[in-house]
Amino acid sequence: MKISQIGLDLIKDFEGCELTAYQDIVGVWTVGYGSTGGDVCKGLTVTKEQAEHRLVRHLERTEAAIERMVTVPLTQG
Repeated sequence: MKISQIGLDLIKDFEGCELTAYQDIVGVWTVGYGSTGGDVCKGLTVTKEQAEHRLVRHLERTEAAIERMVTVPLTQG
């Protein structure tokens, strides 16, 4: 199952978008819609489009993991 546009908009609204990397409450460098990782560091800036691309890539990996593990039918609800 792929996330709906409504789901994507909900995540984006909840996360907010910071185009310049910042340290979150536990000190992890974060950028965009909550993206972390080895390439996120002090001084990194991204465009709104890059931030959305990072979010979508993360969701694709998450969706694939869910599809591998869940053996019952799922709905968007």
